Amino acid sequence: MNEREPARSNRFLDALRQRPLLLDAAMGTRLIARGLVLGHDDPCLWNLDRPDEVLGVHRLDVEAGADAVLTNTFGANRNMLVHYGREHDLIPINRDAVALAREAAGLDRFVIGCIGPMANQALNDSGEQAAILIDAGVDALVFETHDVSEALRALAAPLGGHSIVRLVSLRGETPPTPLDVQELIHQGARAIGTNCLLGVGPTSLWLERLPTLADFPLIVKPSAGLPGEPMEQPEAFAEAVPRWLALGVRLIGGCCGTTEAHVAALRAAIDRNDP
Repeated sequence: MNEREPARSNRFLDALRQRPLLLDAAMGTRLIARGLVLGHDDPCLWNLDRPDEVLGVHRLDVEAGADAVLTNTFGANRNMLVHYGREHDLIPINRDAVALAREAAGLDRFVIGCIGPMANQALNDSGEQAAILIDAGVDALVFETHDVSEALRALAAPLGGHSIVRLVSLRGETPPTPLDVQELIHQGARAIGTNCLLGVGPTSLWLERLPTLADFPLIVKPSAGLPGEPMEQPEAFAEAVPRWLALGVRLIGGCCGTTEAHVAALRAAIDRNDP
């Protein structure tokens, strides 16, 4: 374990206790707007192939007021990369993703390593990717768009002696049961929430149906919509902030279809409601 890892984790947890943290908006749909074609390409491949585009998206979120940015690594695991013949690039894709996020975020903001559910379709893939991200210098990890069983496998994956804060963001389907929540916390999740599939209103309903978690930080990253669909506007995200904060949300961002405009609206709303 690198001696800097506990310091990074403690700094992140201290910030989380002190105030709500604003996350970034969607990376994938904004790269699609810049020419990425899903099926032929994956957003994480652009960390090597078109790094200026990835850095540019990160910078837009930081300029809009994000406290933390997620690495562009949702699909950067061996199980996914083999479909593109790029499994040999596993390490540089993840390391460069952290470097790009850190360049945009600077030292005052946080970089969270993002791991998607495909990493848990094969033994130890999640732990392999997590170890690379930790070694590259992330402040925390988020297992994003997982179901409960995938999240539990991710939390149980060996990290090669590393130590880091781990967050769980579940797919927006049925909220976890009280037993699921207890098990996720027991396995080491330091925050739980939801991203993707749901818009603002359904996300609020999901939170209200979640088992009560006193003083336990929650995550929300609603979607605004997919390309070609009507988009949920930044104002709708901002209007939901007071309710989310009252329910215990401490990490707020956006998933598919959201942009830096959503980040800016959320920044203003958080500052108004949690000065």
